[in-house]
Amino acid sequence: MYPDPDTFLVTVYCLVDDIFREKFAHLKPKGPGRKPVFSDSEVLTLAVVGQWGRGWSERGMHRYAEAHWRGYFPNLPSQSSLNRRTRALGGVLAMLGREVSEKAREVTGVAVAYEVVDSVPVPLARRCRGSKGKLFGEDAGIGRGGSDKEWYYGVKVLVAVGQDHFITGFVAARANTEDRWLAEALLRWRRDPR
Repeated sequence: MYPDPDTFLVTVYCLVDDIFREKFAHLKPKGPGRKPVFSDSEVLTLAVVGQWGRGWSERGMHRYAEAHWRGYFPNLPSQSSLNRRTRALGGVLAMLGREVSEKAREVTGVAVAYEVVDSVPVPLARRCRGSKGKLFGEDAGIGRGGSDKEWYYGVKVLVAVGQDHFITGFVAARANTEDRWLAEALLRWRRDPR
């Protein structure tokens, strides 16, 4: 049984806000200018909730929040501003999955007996365009993957998921990186996130 979207949103916000204030807020450098009226916790909440929407794009998530959650987010920025702030908080967003899963396990008292690790290809451009223009520089490459084992230009993401369906960590690398090196990077990251 799934909660209604409003209950889900409030639950995710409370969890994200607590974790952000406790673990990450003091690490964020102070930028020039005024403090934004739309908090970092609100940005992270929309980024996390947007992952549960069916086929939501960044635009789709912003439209849904604008239409249905304006009462929760009266200072919702424009889509481009929200996307820019989400990308600026990308490091926190990457660490948030692990922290949320640990907090959920702490609250529910459920111990995880195993985790599943798998890699997923993430195409960034058509192969012919990517190999000629080097659009993403050294961050992307040409690799082979997916269920059809087709060639693609992009990155490969290795994701670890616990039996409770929470993502416990992930790493990304060029498409031609072998899975064993990604697994080693994930395990090293777990040992020391710095």
